[in-house]
Amino acid sequence: MGLLNPGALYFLAIVPALILAYLARERPRQVTVSSVLAFRALHKMRGERFAGRPRFRWTFFVELLILCLAVLAMANPYIARKRDQVAVVLDNSAPMQARTADGGTRYRAAVAQAKEALADEPGDSAVTVYLTAPTPHPVTGTAASPETAAAALDRAQVSDAPVNPAAFAGLLTQLVTDRHLARIIVASYRTLAPPAPPKVRAIATGSGLPNYAIGSFVLTSGTLGATTVRARLTIANFSSAPATLKAAITADGKPASDAQAVVEPGDVATLEFPNLPLARVYQAQLQPADAFPLDNVAFATAPGARTVAILFVSPMAADGESLKSIPGITVTTRAPAAFTPQDLASADIAIFEYTIPKELPAVNALFVIPPPGDPIFDFLAAPAAQLQVTGWPATDPLTDGVNFRLLNLRSGEYLGEHPWMQAMVSGTQGGLLLVGDRQGHRYAATGFNPFPYLGRQNLPMSILTLNLLSQLTGLGAPTAGFRTGEPWIVPAGVKAITTPTGEHVPVAAGQTFTRTDQQGVHELSGVGEPTLRAVNLGDLATSDLENVPPIKIEAAGSASTAPAPPVATPLTPWLIALIIGLIVLEALFVYRPRVIEAAP
Repeated sequence: MGLLNPGALYFLAIVPALILAYLARERPRQVTVSSVLAFRALHKMRGERFAGRPRFRWTFFVELLILCLAVLAMANPYIARKRDQVAVVLDNSAPMQARTADGGTRYRAAVAQAKEALADEPGDSAVTVYLTAPTPHPVTGTAASPETAAAALDRAQVSDAPVNPAAFAGLLTQLVTDRHLARIIVASYRTLAPPAPPKVRAIATGSGLPNYAIGSFVLTSGTLGATTVRARLTIANFSSAPATLKAAITADGKPASDAQAVVEPGDVATLEFPNLPLARVYQAQLQPADAFPLDNVAFATAPGARTVAILFVSPMAADGESLKSIPGITVTTRAPAAFTPQDLASADIAIFEYTIPKELPAVNALFVIPPPGDPIFDFLAAPAAQLQVTGWPATDPLTDGVNFRLLNLRSGEYLGEHPWMQAMVSGTQGGLLLVGDRQGHRYAATGFNPFPYLGRQNLPMSILTLNLLSQLTGLGAPTAGFRTGEPWIVPAGVKAITTPTGEHVPVAAGQTFTRTDQQGVHELSGVGEPTLRAVNLGDLATSDLENVPPIKIEAAGSASTAPAPPVATPLTPWLIALIIGLIVLEALFVYRPRVIEAAP
């Protein structure tokens, strides 16, 4: 037994004051008097008397006990008793969703076996429960009872995120080296590399399983005006025999395409879907089904299914108007003298024909035959009556599908070497198409004029124009979505995110969003039309359920167990209850009503 606040015992010095109070108090006696006057005189005389032989009644000892108990309660007494400390590590990562032979899942089997192990622990054990995904973290305090820990296991949810093997091993190493822990219960589909420490009780929830998996689902949106998108799907066969794997794609819930391939054991194949219709959400489903359905489905969203706003600044408004024939484009034209920077606020990209703004545009921009010597870009321009193309990249999205040999550039200017823009297309006397990034925006400049847009009447130039506008708009780049368990920064303008389960989470722009452990499509809403983000498992290392490396605890050999520190049980609540009981008991006997009988 000990005291947390022993200084409170100094208040015992008030005990003599209680004794003095009893010595000074009136001590009534039974006296027979002949009249009330004599009684009053005797009462006054005896009431003023002090000291004499002390005559303590039982109430004095009760009040003395109450005072001593109150001082002891102020000192916060406690009883120290030994209490085993136990840690339970439950693997709630995505592979725990794999089905077992009885039709359940590895996760439910792990929870049941962990609760059985807790039932064997002493009732006064102090238990801490940890989950492993998305990152290892505790879900109870360090002094939970086995019953509280079992309830926490029932409330825990399995995650769609993979486990971080290094973080998992780090948690186990930390627990094993904690000399205060008496036992550690680990429930996982992963085994522990021998030798396992004696205080670790490992619960294995399944052996190797054959599995078919989707590794990635990548969409490449077409150029502006395209009515289809391309998709690429990687699939894997983690089994001991070759398998014919078939993937079916749906677009906004409607069947869109399918493909199949024979995949050898342990191999990865790629399926191409070149002409998927435009849609908001795409879903890929892999067949045949297996015991781990999570990686047999994947989601993707198309970034190109939106309207692109173009600001066209030129003395020739008709050139800008020609772009309106491209589906998915809105065009606002401005004369150079009427242009102001505020016009850029509602534009996705800006096109400046024969002119340059006075400051760097705050959006992606294209400059067509820019005037030389401007103070912003300082283009070095050499006019030419006939432009000749001599070089271009063969595999770049900017030049994809363009037949430069049929491209008639007519007159224009060659652009000299630029400090931060590189020549993507070059001619006999310099660059013809420069591209570069500055202050988070992409800029391009051409020494030729691709306008007016003529469509099929000038197919090589039209393809180059669409490629160029797509690059500036951010289209044409492959998008593979996001991974489960990986946080991301909330974009500007987003005020709430709806998870795949329908949970509506208020957020603020710039904060880190961590509720990404669910596979599916997240909806980001705020200003304007909501945007979608696809989140997938997308981890073939996690999907390989036949070859699972064991978890190695680095400090297993040097781990030892020390006696657990005693647990302090406070006695103050019991003392307060006893004080209240004594006060009530005294009140019942001292202040009970008395019956006074009159003398005959």
